[in-house]
Amino acid sequence: MTAAPWLSSRTNQCERFGRLARTVGRMTSAITRDTSSQLRDAVNEALRTVPGLTDNARAAFARLVDVLESSDDAVVFPAEATISTSEAAALLGISRMSVVRLIDRGALHADISAVHRRIPVTELARYQTETRKRRQSALADLASDITDSTPADQVIATR
Repeated sequence: MTAAPWLSSRTNQCERFGRLARTVGRMTSAITRDTSSQLRDAVNEALRTVPGLTDNARAAFARLVDVLESSDDAVVFPAEATISTSEAAALLGISRMSVVRLIDRGALHADISAVHRRIPVTELARYQTETRKRRQSALADLASDITDSTPADQVIATR
């Protein structure tokens, strides 16, 4: 039985892509422009030979490389992944006990077993988005209270 014509060339492309992906997997900061260019080329070359791949999927891979290049905070998980409270705490920049409290009061959903709490990454993303919107709204409300005629001592007062 012979392999599909795109499969043999794809094996070499996947090996090259795998080497780059392993490098990216160990990254501690945003990838360099040179590395992102190499990664983008490898992804484009590999995706060009995949039959039936939609333009949306190609755009998602391109966006992923852009994010990896522009942000050292980029974290990529499969949509169905779950993480521990410690991992969630590290991603949120808060303590593990704060994550436990968020779960206990219902602000963050988790799958709870006898001992462990596992948080779906989609739930963590929802919580981050909701929190960001709430902070932006509070800041906008605070800023709208200050006008040119507001005395300086009222602007400085915090409580």
